[in-house]
Amino acid sequence: MKHLLRAVRRDNPSTLFSWVCSALIAALLAGAHPVGAQMPEESTQPIADLSRAFRHAYEQAKPAVVLISATTRSRQKRALPPFHPEIPEDFRGIGSGTIVSADGYILSNYHVVAEADSIQVTLSDRRIYRAKIIGFDSLIDIALLKIEAQGLPTVQLADSDRLQIGDWVLAIGHPLGMGSTLTHGIVSALGRQAGIFNPRSDEENRYAIESFIQTNAVINPGNSGGPLLDLQGRVVGINTAISTRTGYYIGYGLAVPINLAREVVEDLLVHGRIVRGYLGVSMESEMTPELIREHSLDMERPRGVYLRDVQPNSPAARGGLLDGDVVLSLDGIEVNHFNHLQTLIYSRDPGETVSLQIMRQNQIHHVAVVLGEREEDRLLSQGHQRLAKLGISVETLPAELAAELGFIGELAAELGFAQGEEPVVVVEVDPEGLAANKGIQVRDVITEVDQERVTSLEQFVRFVSELEEGQSAFFWFWRPDTGIEVRALRIPE
Repeated sequence: MKHLLRAVRRDNPSTLFSWVCSALIAALLAGAHPVGAQMPEESTQPIADLSRAFRHAYEQAKPAVVLISATTRSRQKRALPPFHPEIPEDFRGIGSGTIVSADGYILSNYHVVAEADSIQVTLSDRRIYRAKIIGFDSLIDIALLKIEAQGLPTVQLADSDRLQIGDWVLAIGHPLGMGSTLTHGIVSALGRQAGIFNPRSDEENRYAIESFIQTNAVINPGNSGGPLLDLQGRVVGINTAISTRTGYYIGYGLAVPINLAREVVEDLLVHGRIVRGYLGVSMESEMTPELIREHSLDMERPRGVYLRDVQPNSPAARGGLLDGDVVLSLDGIEVNHFNHLQTLIYSRDPGETVSLQIMRQNQIHHVAVVLGEREEDRLLSQGHQRLAKLGISVETLPAELAAELGFIGELAAELGFAQGEEPVVVVEVDPEGLAANKGIQVRDVITEVDQERVTSLEQFVRFVSELEEGQSAFFWFWRPDTGIEVRALRIPE
């Protein structure tokens, strides 16, 4: 027996945990009864009740859990003759999604659909739909999708702030493409930071928010985007990641709290974009005894969040915060980790006033700060507003449409596009708008604006936001039948 335990412990600690739990349950059920004797009903009733709770929760949520197949076309280098065009290869990723409205809105993870050229959703009744991305928040790895359907089954959302360590939770999804699967466990930790995000830029990495629900419910690749449920079948989180060195489950999984995901849905449906509160500070990851000694702080124990740098002209600076301040609470909520403080700020809107209790030179002060908006978010919002006033909507040119139009290979290279750069394409034109009056059409590929070459959707929108109001800008378009055309559009005020 000792040899077996050592082998199991060495090969897989989680297997040891499961083995011991199974042995304990078997021992409890067996008790002193002879082999083959029937157990008294009252002995198994608690376990039977728990099983019924699991089944009820699963039956409540399963119809609203979908399979997501995201296909990305990537041009791979091959040993081809110099004159041969590039051959696109299809890469298909599998994930899960959670239907949150009867008219087809679906929550999933951003990493499931990022860079996808086409997204297919398979419902629990095997109906298949094409989905489009309504929006996403890469800082918390959440995306909102939409399919054209009505009368869909939905999940009920819980209040994830009420979760406690030790609560039972259930995970539903499509792990490894095997079909709908239920696993169970408990909440192992809250507000967990795991360092797993890989944002698209250093700027995003600086503001990424990791405040996960940690659970020992089994989560594997393909579970991402599926719901984490309480025993009533209500969604408390969106399964996101696993902590692993192998790529498969070895002990615990991570889920984005549903309250954070709900903020994304509300922002996208109300504002058409993500709206985040912004303070404008750099913080130490945690208060430590060394930090307390270094700055001679009058604390019996490490607490609060140390502000290393208050950025000039930021909301924090305008509110009177200084380098070296220690934030003890926000609106009465005690904070002891920078990730917690950042999450609380994120959940507020620009323009809201927050009350901070701080320690400065070992004296307690109260400071009111009006939150602002991150400059990057502001510019992107302004750019989208300007495009709407011009009467056009754009998106990244999908690989399938690029191939259909012929905007690939040598042609794309001749127009200045390197591998990895992404032109944008017009997807909607207001027939009464300025762009339509100038002859701009759906499927026009935008390659340049005022001698600024387009390299991505965000770069294009940001550049449009910085154009001078009331002045004309030259938009360069490409069409299969006519090639490059230029239109002068007056930037609306």
